[in-house]
Amino acid sequence: MVTQEQIARKLGVSRQLVTFALAGYPQVSEASRRKILAAAREMGYRPNPHARALKRGRTGIVALWVPDQISSHYNHVAREMNTLVKQARQELILSEVASAEAEAILSHVPVDGVFAVDTAPQARAYLKEPPSRSVPLINMGAERCDGTDNVLVDLTSGTCEVMAHLLAQGFRRIAHMTYVRENCPGEARRKGYVQAMHEAGLPTEFIYYPLSLQQRPIARQLIQDYIRQHGCPEAIFCHSDDVAIGVYRGLCDLKIRVPEQVALVGCDGIPDTEYLECPLTTLVQPVVAMCASAWQLFRQRQEHPSSKRQTVVLRPKLEIRASSQRG
Repeated sequence: MVTQEQIARKLGVSRQLVTFALAGYPQVSEASRRKILAAAREMGYRPNPHARALKRGRTGIVALWVPDQISSHYNHVAREMNTLVKQARQELILSEVASAEAEAILSHVPVDGVFAVDTAPQARAYLKEPPSRSVPLINMGAERCDGTDNVLVDLTSGTCEVMAHLLAQGFRRIAHMTYVRENCPGEARRKGYVQAMHEAGLPTEFIYYPLSLQQRPIARQLIQDYIRQHGCPEAIFCHSDDVAIGVYRGLCDLKIRVPEQVALVGCDGIPDTEYLECPLTTLVQPVVAMCASAWQLFRQRQEHPSSKRQTVVLRPKLEIRASSQRG
C-alpha cells in the first residue's frame, strides 16, 4: 500500500505538505497540489479509511436496530437509512435486537451512533450501560424513549383516524388483527383501536397471529380458520400491510368480496398494497421523513453532545382506497 510518506520522498517534499494537499487545505499552492495529486494517482495511492477514522476518533459505522426483518416496513426503513449513510460515506450495520439483552447489544462492533426503530425497551437498556454514554442513540418509531433524542410517529392518532373512517362508513363489527397481546398496553395501534371502539360503545375483537418469516401465508390461512369458527367481521384493521395482504388472499379463497362483504385496512404504506385487484387502504408511515429527521438529529448530536434532547413528532397519512369504501 502506497503511503503519504512515500509520495513525499518521491517528490522531495515534506509529509505534512502531502497530507495538506490530499486533504484539500487552501494553504497549499495550486501548482504543488496538482503535482502531489498527479504523483498520488501515478503511484496508486488510496486513502486508508480506518486510519482516518482512528485519527478522528470515529469508526465511520452506525447501527440500525429493528425488532425483526420479517416486516416489509423495516426493510423500507433500512433502505432509506442506508441511502443517507452512504451519502455521508459511512457504513450501516443492521441488527435484529427484539430478543437481545443489553449485554449482547453492547458486544457488537463499536459504532459512532445507533438508530433504534421500534426497539424502545432495548434502547432503554442500552442507555443504562456506561459504554453507551458517548455514543448518540436516536430512538425512532411509535414509542418514546426518555434520555435521548426521539423521532416519533403518532400511530395512535393515525389509528383513530382509520377507525373514524371505518365507523363513518357504517361498520360496527370491526376486528383488529395483531400479534400484540393485552400485556403490551403501550403498542400504539392496539391502543388507538381500543380507544376508538370504547368511545363508539362497541366491543373489541382481536384476531391474533404469530410473528413468522411466512407472515402472509400464515395470515391467509388464519383468517379462513377464524371466519369458519367465528363468522366474518364487517371490517378488519391489520397491524401491518404484510398481514393485510395475506388476509386479502384468504378472503378471496373463501369467495368473500372486499369491500362489499368486509372492509380491509393495513398499516405501513408498502407499495404492494396498490397492486391488488382491490387496492388496500393503508395507514402510511412517513419513513423518508422519519429517517431524514433521525439522521439530522444524529449529526447535530455528534457536533453538540451536550445540547438539549430533541423530539420530532410525525403523523402518518391515511391513504383511502377501494378496500374500505362502501358503495
